[in-house]
Amino acid sequence: MKRNWFGIIILLATVLGTWAAYPYLPDRIPTHWNYEGVPDQFGPKSYGVFMLPGIMAALYLLNMFLPKIDPKKNNFKKFNYIRVMNGILFFLFLFQAMQITSSMGLVNPKYTIPVMVGFLFLFIGNLSPKFKPNYFIGIRTPWTLANEDVWKKTHRLGGKVFVIAGILMLLVPFAPAAIQAYGMITIILASLVLIVFASYYYFIKL
Repeated sequence: MKRNWFGIIILLATVLGTWAAYPYLPDRIPTHWNYEGVPDQFGPKSYGVFMLPGIMAALYLLNMFLPKIDPKKNNFKKFNYIRVMNGILFFLFLFQAMQITSSMGLVNPKYTIPVMVGFLFLFIGNLSPKFKPNYFIGIRTPWTLANEDVWKKTHRLGGKVFVIAGILMLLVPFAPAAIQAYGMITIILASLVLIVFASYYYFIKL
């Protein structure tokens, strides 16, 4: 597989940005937020801010090997697998930026997280119909993996569902504060349940 230069740039930007912001961060920073966007776990900044870049580096290395070990590895050449991985890396880059800026008191994750998730869903929704059968990327249920037609139909529907869910996520920050968290959870769960049941429905209708 060709070297993923965009992924390398994102990874370097994350590390350098984190390093530059490190002296300005408090000694303890949020490492987890509850469903209302309120920090409920804190850790030393040396651990908190460098954990995610470490995960990103591991993910970058993993994406080099997945196409080689997947039994359906030839299908990786038929869809833009690298674009998917880069999208995930870019999302993690934005999440790291949110963690740093929220630790400085510059942004409120209660509003930024729904927007980031919304754009991630839109990104996945647009690429989903192009995914080819494999064991690592896409909507992997027992029924999509068992039949290629079920895979195709499920991913076409999944693309539409994720786009709609993404648009709804972008609207969450404008909803009353009391229902924002519940709105996010409802959108995510409803989307996942619909897609899973759809894959089963397509399978039994073969």
